[in-house]
Amino acid sequence: MSLTFAVVKDAIPFWWTCAALILAFFIFRLFTVPAHLRHLPCVPVLPLLISYLSGEVEDVRIKRHILPFANQRGEGIVLVWALGRWMIHILDQKLAVQMSENLTLYPKETPPDGLLLWRFIGGSNVLMTNGDIWKKHSRLIRDAFSLSIPVDQFTSLAKNLFTVINPPSSSTDTHTVCWSELAQHYALDAVGSSVLGHDFDAIRSESVFVKEYNGVMHDIANPLYLIAPFLERIFPRKKVIDRMDSLVNRFKKLLLDKRTDPGDDMMTFMLKDPEMSDTELRDNIVVLFIAGHDTSAGGLSTLIYFLAVHPEIQEAARAEVLRILGPTADPTLASLSAQSLPYLNACVRESLRINTPISYIVPRTTVTGVSLGKYYIPPKASLIYNIYAVHHNDGTWGDPNVFRPARFLEAEDKSTITTVLKDSWVPFATGPRQCPARNFAIYEQRALVVMLLREYTWTLPEDSIHKDGLKNAFSPFALTLPYDLNITFTKRKD
Repeated sequence: MSLTFAVVKDAIPFWWTCAALILAFFIFRLFTVPAHLRHLPCVPVLPLLISYLSGEVEDVRIKRHILPFANQRGEGIVLVWALGRWMIHILDQKLAVQMSENLTLYPKETPPDGLLLWRFIGGSNVLMTNGDIWKKHSRLIRDAFSLSIPVDQFTSLAKNLFTVINPPSSSTDTHTVCWSELAQHYALDAVGSSVLGHDFDAIRSESVFVKEYNGVMHDIANPLYLIAPFLERIFPRKKVIDRMDSLVNRFKKLLLDKRTDPGDDMMTFMLKDPEMSDTELRDNIVVLFIAGHDTSAGGLSTLIYFLAVHPEIQEAARAEVLRILGPTADPTLASLSAQSLPYLNACVRESLRINTPISYIVPRTTVTGVSLGKYYIPPKASLIYNIYAVHHNDGTWGDPNVFRPARFLEAEDKSTITTVLKDSWVPFATGPRQCPARNFAIYEQRALVVMLLREYTWTLPEDSIHKDGLKNAFSPFALTLPYDLNITFTKRKD
């Protein structure tokens, strides 16, 4: 008995040593650059790991680790470890355009890992598909967005916002509200009424849908599972999956309701296409929801923030709006155009540049080995179009971290600068697969801001966490969403 115990006791250190060696080998393999990618400039992996584990947001990670590394070496492409694997980030706009334009050589990648965010999005939609299937989705969604831009709905929702910002029962004209939350509610009501044909009434009431969606997004964004996606297979998060599936069922119910009660909205239009399966419709609903909800809310929060911290820019935009639309007339498609409101449009463009709603898009892959500029890209590599990095290139923008709408107005007088800025301003990506909802999103911003400029002036509260710069929330989708952004609105007297 004692002999057996002694043998077992002596064997324990051996097995611990074996386990430690296996773990060390696994970590070495996980974080070592594969042989076929070692010729590419590689951002050091340890700072990136620390960045993820500390919950650092994507825009900060790009500014602190990716851009400095690339700029110091004069590289347009860098290798980055992210989401459990190695990805090639394209930071040079010319190379990004070269990749974006060629759908045959650089199709969208089928995600190789088990991240829950891919399960949530689905694979049968305009974002993830390729070839003829993508063309079918793209045609239908572009046709749906080309029907009309619902300026009247944007205006009506803005008036709903006024009753929350400045309640009729209030005896004061100054109120501080959580604008990042209100912008999210506004965006949800906008995408609900015009795209999904459903009234969430999120502005005036607490939306269960918003609460469930935010909870799912928070759960998906667990840093440990983002660093090591294989954990989803080893230690599946059943409660998170159940919550996500419950939310997906809500989307399915919206589809079912729309079949029995069609309306004048984009989802009704899409349901008329006999070639679209239920799975394709479901997956596209989720993508359109994220695009119309999160990215719109992020863009609206960012624009209101920069107008708050630059009162002279806010006043110049207000003067233009009052001159063109007057104090009370509801906006129209014509009065909201870039030609009618060039200064406000420049503010919108600069806001979308400096804090781009989405840092980068779903990865592309390479069918065969290709040359991208001076770089050889091997087959089946993952390539990411890093939009945030393109928008913060010193060589293109000169002062990329400064909010300066005038740069777009100056460009109108200099054709050479116009070309550079036009090619490098890519918040909706570029090429055949650029976002089909770009006009919808820009008019949504112009409409709301026009209404706010005529009704209020606004500033940051003295105790704002954004006093020294805009802070974004952590997101698994690389979204740039300002968080806890409080804004003090004062009703205008004149």
